[in-house]
Amino acid sequence: MHNRHVVELLPSGKSFEAADHLLLDAMLASGLAVPFSCRRGACGSCKVKVVAGEYRAKQLAPDAPVPSYPLAADEMLLCQSHACSDMRLEIPGWSLDTPTLETTAQVVSNRPLSADIIELVLRTAQPLDVRPGQYLRFRLDDGDSRCFSVANLPAQDEGQLVFHIRQVRGGRFSEGILPTLHAGASVHLEGPVGACTWQHKGERPVVLFATGTGYAGIKPLLLTALERGAEVSLYWGNAAPADFYDAEFLDRASQAHPHFRWHRVLSVDARVQQVALTQPHDWPDSQIYACGNSGMISQVRETCLAAGAQAHRFVAEAFVPSGALAPTASLNALDPVLEKVGPRYSLDGMLAAREQTVRALAAIAEQLKVGMTTAQALDMAGHTLQAMGASHTWHPTYIRFGNDTVRTPRQGIDPQRQLRATDIAVVDLGPVWDGYEGDYGDTFVFGGHPLHEACVKALHQVFDETRDAWHQGLTGRQLYDFAEDSARAKGWRLERNLAGHRIADFPHALFSQDKLADVEIVPSDMVWVLEIQLCHPTLPIGAFFEDILIGEPTYQRPNAMAQSHA
Repeated sequence: MHNRHVVELLPSGKSFEAADHLLLDAMLASGLAVPFSCRRGACGSCKVKVVAGEYRAKQLAPDAPVPSYPLAADEMLLCQSHACSDMRLEIPGWSLDTPTLETTAQVVSNRPLSADIIELVLRTAQPLDVRPGQYLRFRLDDGDSRCFSVANLPAQDEGQLVFHIRQVRGGRFSEGILPTLHAGASVHLEGPVGACTWQHKGERPVVLFATGTGYAGIKPLLLTALERGAEVSLYWGNAAPADFYDAEFLDRASQAHPHFRWHRVLSVDARVQQVALTQPHDWPDSQIYACGNSGMISQVRETCLAAGAQAHRFVAEAFVPSGALAPTASLNALDPVLEKVGPRYSLDGMLAAREQTVRALAAIAEQLKVGMTTAQALDMAGHTLQAMGASHTWHPTYIRFGNDTVRTPRQGIDPQRQLRATDIAVVDLGPVWDGYEGDYGDTFVFGGHPLHEACVKALHQVFDETRDAWHQGLTGRQLYDFAEDSARAKGWRLERNLAGHRIADFPHALFSQDKLADVEIVPSDMVWVLEIQLCHPTLPIGAFFEDILIGEPTYQRPNAMAQSHA
C-alpha cells in the first residue's frame, strides 16, 4: 500500500493528499487550480517553493529540454516531483481559487428606484469575489439568461449583490420574472465575468461615462476611485430628469469628496463625450471607463482618443441584446477530441480574458525603460498582472530584449540583459482571469532602428495574412506552411518551433496539448492561439506576435499600444 502524504499550500491553507503520483497530478485531481502548461519540466509554470518536507524528482530522459528558468535550492516543479513526506508548499503571489461559475442566491429586497428602475439585492451562500465593474448572468429555466452589472462593492456590503434593472415593456425577465422575486426567492447565477474592471494604478485621474443603467456598472468603479482618493469625473447621460435615479447619492459624494464632480447629460442621444470635452481633462494621462449602449461606447472612444487619450486606458462594457448565449450553438462545432473545452468555457469569458490581457500587455510595455534588465522587467510584469486581477499565469511571462528576441521560450535568456536606447523587445503573457486563460504577445521598438521597424511590420503582415488564410478553410498544418512562405517572401525566417496551441477555461492542458501546426483540422473560433515568430536570416533580430483566432467580424487588431517608442 502506498504511503499517503498531506501537502499543505501556503498562504491559502488548502491541502491535498499525494501518494506515489506526481504532485501536479495529485493536486489537479483534488480540484485545485495550479499553474501548469507543458508537464515536461520545460516551462517552469508549476514552480513552487518548498517550505517544509521531503520530495524526490522524476527521472528525466537524457534528451529532456534544458529548463529556461532559474530553479533555486528550495524550489521544485510539481510536474517533476513526488512527495516523500508531509509537505508545505508555497506558490508566491498567486491565488489557487478558480472562481465558482454557478451559484444560487436568495433575494434580500426588491424595490423601485424610479418609475422604471428596480433595485434587486441578492445574497449568495458564499461571498463571490466580484471585481469592480463585473457582471453576473441570471440563468432562466429554459437555459436562456440575462446579464446585469453588479452595482456595488459586495465586500463592503456584507457580501450582498446589488443590481439596477430597467423594466422593459414586454420584457421576459424585467416584466415577467422580476416582479415575482420577493424576499427569500431563489435565483441561479453564473459569473462573475467581464473585463470592464478597475485598472487604475498610481495617481491618474479617472473619467467615467455612463448612459441609462450603464451607471450600474460604473458605480463600483466610482466607489473604488472615491475610496482611493482619486480625482474622478462622471458623465451620466439620460433622456429624462427622472432617469438620474442615484442623483442624491452622487450629490452627497461630490460634497464629501472635493476631487469628485459629476455631470447630468440630459438629451435623447446622451452625447456625454461632448460635455466632457468642455471640461479641463488631462486626456493623455486619464484612465477612462465607459458603460452603456454600443453607440455611446463608439462615440466616446473615438472622441477621447482624438483628444489624446491612450487607447489601453480606455476600458468599456457595451450592452448586448437579451437572449440566448451565442456560444451555446458554436460549441457544437468544436472537434470533440482536439478542441475539447472545460465545463466553464464561454465565449464572453474568453473575450473578457483576451481584452484584459491586451490591456495588461500595454500596461507592462508602457513601463519598459531603457537600462532595465530582463529580470527587472519580469518582476515588474508579475506585479502588474497581480494588480490587474490575474489569479496566476498558465505559462510563465516571457520578456526578451535584443539578441534574445530570436530565442524561443524553452531556449532561455540572459536575465541581466539590459534594454538599450535602440533596441527591440518582446512581451508574451499567459495570465488567468476569473478562470479563463488569456494569451497575447507583441513586439516593441525602441529608438526607431529601420531593421527593427521592418521586422515588426513584416511580423504583423504575416500574422494578418495567415489569419485571413484561416478564413479560407486552411488546416492548422497548412496555416503554418502558409506563414512560412509568407515570411520567406518578405525576407524573414519563420520560427516553426513556436507552432500555436489551444486556449480555454483554465487549465486547457487537461483537455489538449496539441500544437496548432500539427492538426489536420480547420481550427475553430476562439479555441486556438496563432503564434508567429520571425527572425532575420543572419542577424540576431526577432519579433513575436500572438493572438486568439477570432472569426470576423469579431476580430480587430487591438490598437491598445504603439509598436514604437521614440
